[in-house]
Amino acid sequence: MLVADVVVVGGGFAGIAAAVRIAKLRHRVILLEESDRLGGQLLPYETGRWSFDHGWSELTLPATVRDLFKKSGRPLDRVLDLEPLPVARRHVLARDLVVDLPAGSRGAQIDALDAVLGEGAGASWTRWVDAFDEMWEVLRRQALEQRLLGRSSFTREQWRTLSPRTMLARAVRRGLRDPSLQSMVLDRHVLDGQQPRSLPMFFGVFDLVERSFGRWRIDGGTSALLAALERRLEERRVDVRLSTRAHDVVGSHPVTGVVTDEGVVSADVVVWAAPGPPGGRSESSALPRVPAARTYLGLGPHAPVLAQQTMLHGGTPVRISPSATHTGDGQAWTVEHAGAEDPLVSMRRLGIDVEDHVLHREDVSAVDLVRRGARYGWQWSGWRTAPSVPGVGQLRPGYLRIGVNAHPGPSTEMVALGAAAAAETLRP
Repeated sequence: MLVADVVVVGGGFAGIAAAVRIAKLRHRVILLEESDRLGGQLLPYETGRWSFDHGWSELTLPATVRDLFKKSGRPLDRVLDLEPLPVARRHVLARDLVVDLPAGSRGAQIDALDAVLGEGAGASWTRWVDAFDEMWEVLRRQALEQRLLGRSSFTREQWRTLSPRTMLARAVRRGLRDPSLQSMVLDRHVLDGQQPRSLPMFFGVFDLVERSFGRWRIDGGTSALLAALERRLEERRVDVRLSTRAHDVVGSHPVTGVVTDEGVVSADVVVWAAPGPPGGRSESSALPRVPAARTYLGLGPHAPVLAQQTMLHGGTPVRISPSATHTGDGQAWTVEHAGAEDPLVSMRRLGIDVEDHVLHREDVSAVDLVRRGARYGWQWSGWRTAPSVPGVGQLRPGYLRIGVNAHPGPSTEMVALGAAAAAETLRP
């Protein structure tokens, strides 16, 4: 029988991040991964000579990843490079209406929007973004940097600041009169599998965070991040067991181990970071989030170059993410789309015509993405979804739940914050 202080289930970003941080605290850690490779969503999708990452190569809160490396060993800048992107995101609103929205500067955003949408657009956008200052501070302090217990984590005044019963779609209609600005806020959430009319208003903090902290690209993409984390696992002497499937936890109050194909792994604490729940039991009353369909495009060397993520509005939303992992000739684009129209047609209509440059194309429906086994978090249906998400509430003795399907969310930054919270819980 294997015995550890802590056993971590799941060898994706969440599991690795938790394992290295916890091992740095001098706990004996065993990491279990059911496949024969670590990485999960950090592993690029590779076909032929093309390499497509899963959208985890760009960060809005780089401090979360810097903190991960600092708290587990050598700091980030000694093992990995982060490149600041001068343009947070390109918004294509019509064929001749393109906004390159800068990052990290209120004034630069005003100038960029006024130049394209007319005088006053920048001021309108700034009022919208500024309105989330207090909301972000409440969310950061009460929900992200400490364990979220539910409604009891907030004072009455903080709860009023969050305005949880106001939905984002309604707030956007009231706060932004320009349809182009409305699309810039809402379309990203549609492509993330959410319905803005059921999404709490406080999700508008995304725009504030991007303006405040910018967007950063990992040099070498998720492959470089994974390689750095694998080295960190070795440095921290984490006992990694590949091709070991964990079925369920042992015990209830407290949890005392994990049932695997090879027997029971006993531990004082189980950190469950796998996408699926232990024992296949239901974890939440919320519905799983269904991702947008994807089209993987391998483009020749003379195709138009996209320097950053690009959003197409004015109809069916489309999001184009150039791969930071692809190192060969040409470009590898992951195109996410939520409508029935061929995304290449949508792109051509808005001035991005790459049909003559396509060397490889693969279409994957939303249903196929789900069937492949990946998980993408939960659909929000009002603020009451928050207390139902795994990882929220009182601690269960001997058990912690983190990862893309747990609080605080499925992005790189949110997963890193969840791993940090797990490690802090186990600090001696």
